[in-house]
Amino acid sequence: MSKPISTVMLLRDALIVATVAVLTVQGLRRWYGDRYLVPSDSMQPVLYGDPVDGDVVFVYKLAKASSCQRGDYVVVEHPLRPGHQLVKRIAASGDEKGKTCIDIRKGDVWLGDSPQQMRREVKDPKHAMPRSVTWAVAGGGSEAVEGLDMRAVTGDGPWLLPPAESSLANVRSAFRRRAHMARHQNTDDGILPPGFIGTSAPVNATFLDVTGRRSLTGDRMSVTDCGMEAEFSNRPAVVMASIDSTDFATTFVWNAKGNTLAVWLDGRTIHTAANVLAGEWQGKITFGRLDGRDFVMIDDDFTLPLQIPGKGMSPLPRTWLHVGVIGAAPASLSSVRVFRDVYSTRLEELSVGESRWPIRIEPGHWFLLGDNSFDSRDSRHIGAVATSAFLGVPTRVIGPWSRARVLTP
Repeated sequence: MSKPISTVMLLRDALIVATVAVLTVQGLRRWYGDRYLVPSDSMQPVLYGDPVDGDVVFVYKLAKASSCQRGDYVVVEHPLRPGHQLVKRIAASGDEKGKTCIDIRKGDVWLGDSPQQMRREVKDPKHAMPRSVTWAVAGGGSEAVEGLDMRAVTGDGPWLLPPAESSLANVRSAFRRRAHMARHQNTDDGILPPGFIGTSAPVNATFLDVTGRRSLTGDRMSVTDCGMEAEFSNRPAVVMASIDSTDFATTFVWNAKGNTLAVWLDGRTIHTAANVLAGEWQGKITFGRLDGRDFVMIDDDFTLPLQIPGKGMSPLPRTWLHVGVIGAAPASLSSVRVFRDVYSTRLEELSVGESRWPIRIEPGHWFLLGDNSFDSRDSRHIGAVATSAFLGVPTRVIGPWSRARVLTP
């Protein structure tokens, strides 16, 4: 007959199990990964910040600082506040040959090996899409959507977009310079060509956060680097996608039936491409302006970047985006998203000062920026951060559950 287990032995075993569990959890948090509550808006809209309800990210601590590259997110020890952490993006590194100086001009990061040899960072459009910031979005219904002029569509999801014209010859005149200038001079009814949908105002540096609310920081700042993504469910024969600037318009004419692409500058053909896709078009077109180039992507298979063919003359250029279809049948439009590139600013009144730009980064240091540079304290204020302060890489949002997602640099 077995002896009954005493209460003391049960308590002892429970204490041992609890101790091992605590040590295991603490060891994992110290050496493998930890959680970090994002307390501020500095990384909006990628990371939602709030002292109570902010995103909780998992920080992978086995990552090495030497493996982190420009553009990656990192968590570092705050150099001026021991015991506090910062989550930012690496904008420049003192160890990257030829790019140890940084400047910020009109929203873009410029890099070089000396203040006299600075070049704008030029990103690949496809690789930049995960970093794009949502400015306006519509995914169903014909109700008015903030930032978008959807008057040309009918239905309640997906929308029906009637053809703007039956042929390209009939619509080309609407994109000539004279018609373009006339639309911009009389904006009471919007600047979109008849039959098109698009932005109802020039794109600025505001954004929609992960909760769908608009942040108004940057509302007075016009943005040049922006674009639109449209998805069709019935694959119309011809789609026209236009980047309408104050001074000129670049228009991509995608002929899905003929598998050809043409580029217009103020209605004049300046580029053509044949046999664009190897297979059938799936109905997605993405286009925009990024780092001095206009681009279009057909699905995720074909990308055409072009140096901006026009020359902006306005001191503060503004950009509208619009889409229309040509043919006999209406298009079924599933979703529209207007996006912009991450917009960086010096914030002269708060930063290290205009006289210090461009800034040289010493070896073993990173220049860190928050994606929401209008509301971020980072290397513009505290200087470059030593890589020895590196704590880990945020890889995913683990809470709240409704916002859980993988983070893509």
